[in-house]
Amino acid sequence: MGLSNASASNRAIILAALAIVSAILSNFACNDKILSRLAIWNTPLLPGLFFGTVLALAIWLWVSRRIFAIAAILLSTVLAWLAAEQTAFYAFASIQKMLDEIAVPGKAFPTINFVPAICGVLGGLVGSTTLTFALSLVCKEFGAFENWARIVMPGTALGVLLELAAKDDKLPVHIGSFLPLFLAWQVTVAAIIGYCIVPRTGDSKPVPQ
Repeated sequence: MGLSNASASNRAIILAALAIVSAILSNFACNDKILSRLAIWNTPLLPGLFFGTVLALAIWLWVSRRIFAIAAILLSTVLAWLAAEQTAFYAFASIQKMLDEIAVPGKAFPTINFVPAICGVLGGLVGSTTLTFALSLVCKEFGAFENWARIVMPGTALGVLLELAAKDDKLPVHIGSFLPLFLAWQVTVAAIIGYCIVPRTGDSKPVPQ
């Protein structure tokens, strides 16, 4: 059986495996001083490009061989990554500004724990929603509310792992690495997309509701 005729579970496994590679490369790109310079608004582009390549391959294998559809998913994934990162950044900056404004003059406001987690959830919501909207334009099955929820809900919840990327000793979970976030988010979302895609041929039965 060729890849184009893979079952729903096999599609999920294939994309999840590719997403592991994408996540590792994404983490490396964010930490490398040279690669991280390829950025827009101080947001490295390579994580979006790496994960976008995984999703573009999924479109090529199971949805459409049209260059427009493949390029649209690749670019939309980069846009979703930019939107997610910028949302988290501005949410964090807004919270810090608010705390500074209500602090007693001459004294810093007490630190609030898990602010990065809250910002990550907001970023995850924006990023997963943007990505799912783009998918719905190429794959009609993602226009269904059930498939939107399958991506947006975990995509939002997993944003909490941004907390782990903090580089301080305030909490034991602050390990200073984006790898857990990249691994959990990209692998989960890729697997769900692989499972929900209805291919052109082969496993063309609707996803059970």
